[in-house]
Amino acid sequence: MALPNKVLPGFSASLYCQPTATPTPLTTANLAVVASVSAIAVSANLLPVEAIPAFGGDDAVANFAVAGSRQSDKIPVQSAPTSMTITAAWNPSDANLLLMRGDYYSGTVDRTFVISATDGTNTVYYAFNGRVGQFQIDSQPGAEAKCIFTIHPRGNQYGWSNSA
Repeated sequence: MALPNKVLPGFSASLYCQPTATPTPLTTANLAVVASVSAIAVSANLLPVEAIPAFGGDDAVANFAVAGSRQSDKIPVQSAPTSMTITAAWNPSDANLLLMRGDYYSGTVDRTFVISATDGTNTVYYAFNGRVGQFQIDSQPGAEAKCIFTIHPRGNQYGWSNSA
């Protein structure tokens, strides 16, 4: 898998989701193909998020302890994709937010998500397959209603691609 060949200082990012209630996620190989990923990164699939949280890989470790011992250790393991907690203005007529809520209720829907980062000229795409594992609506009086949901990427199902 090729990493993006362009670093984007001062970029803006957007989050897109694969449409339909029963999506077929992209294959792991296609997650790094710009033609496959850019087809999802269109305005109809945009999730109206307030900000894009950190995305990419996490340093992961496996913890172990020997029974009866007071000593344990951490072993570096393959990096894992980062779970993303998303906050968006709640709009009950937004089709994509309703898809996220439906995914949460189901608990078994795998969907391809795409983060598009652009500096205005070039675009870097980070695509991954994930499941929505939490969905809350926060409707405090006197404030805008928000929905908060968490996307949990599936292990090793991600890819980077770019238009530059």
